[in-house]
Amino acid sequence: MNYIVVDLEWNQPLSYDSSVYRQVGDRLIFEMIQIGAVKMDAAFRIVDSVSIPIQPTHYVKIHPRIRRMTQLGPEELAGAPRFLEAMDQFAAWCGEDYTLLTWGCDDVSVLKQNMDFFGCGVALPPLCDIQRLFSDVYKTRERKGLKAAMEMLEIQPEETRNFHNALNDAYYTALVFARLPKPEDVLRYPQQPRSLIHQERRDRRKERGEVYDTLAEALASESARQPRCPVCGKRTQVEDEGYVKQCADKYIGLSACPHHGGLLIRLRFRPTDDGKRLMAMSVAKATAANRAYVHTKRLQMAQKQERYLREHGVLPDPEEELMTAERTSMPFDD
Repeated sequence: MNYIVVDLEWNQPLSYDSSVYRQVGDRLIFEMIQIGAVKMDAAFRIVDSVSIPIQPTHYVKIHPRIRRMTQLGPEELAGAPRFLEAMDQFAAWCGEDYTLLTWGCDDVSVLKQNMDFFGCGVALPPLCDIQRLFSDVYKTRERKGLKAAMEMLEIQPEETRNFHNALNDAYYTALVFARLPKPEDVLRYPQQPRSLIHQERRDRRKERGEVYDTLAEALASESARQPRCPVCGKRTQVEDEGYVKQCADKYIGLSACPHHGGLLIRLRFRPTDDGKRLMAMSVAKATAANRAYVHTKRLQMAQKQERYLREHGVLPDPEEELMTAERTSMPFDD
């Protein structure tokens, strides 16, 4: 049996007020524009790969953010097969005795919605989740993005293989998969597609937070520097060391209320459609384990930055890291 690691790229509407979104948005929220896959044999060696661009038929104008991330635009997709032909090509390339693998739960849901919308009858085996296996093997507190997993396993990205290209991401995922102690255990993690919902329904429970022009402005804001105690509502002061970055879009810090003790502050950021930064905050009473974790994370981050500075001469730009962060922002119906 072959293991096929697949990654997808998709386009989204330029506006949720557009006529095409009003016509099909309740059935097609994202339209696939690329399938990338790597085939591995029973010994987890890469034996083949494929990249299939897909010409969109509904969201034909590529969203600027999607074009910036994927480097795919009308020129690259001109003359490409449409979805049904692309799926036939992919199924023929897969062969007969194989299982499908992905990183995370987004791809399987987008694939299912596209197959349903276009009436694709290609029979595919269940897609199994490498990310879940990775999390269980390494006991991570949260699901790791592909870049973070590569860093943990000391897999260096290649200069000629940029992220957010379906074939390249599938290739990097295959490298992570092959490094796991028992890769075959991935078969214990079949995924079920999740329903994607219309944006208007999602907006009713839209993520709350404060909007800032930059990440630095958000971290320096009164809300971040002086978070309120969740019990009494009084402002507290974040420790002098400030916040420590967990990953590109998550930061944690500590403060203390004179009446209710230590507090753990979690900040989560995401870019907005107009280029700003939405900061969502949660504040809870801190445990001894929380405090130890923050201090340990601070030491680890200092060591990581020192090593990166030695190798590259300059630290990575947090704003750029946030823009390219791997995150799930899918409008799942749950």
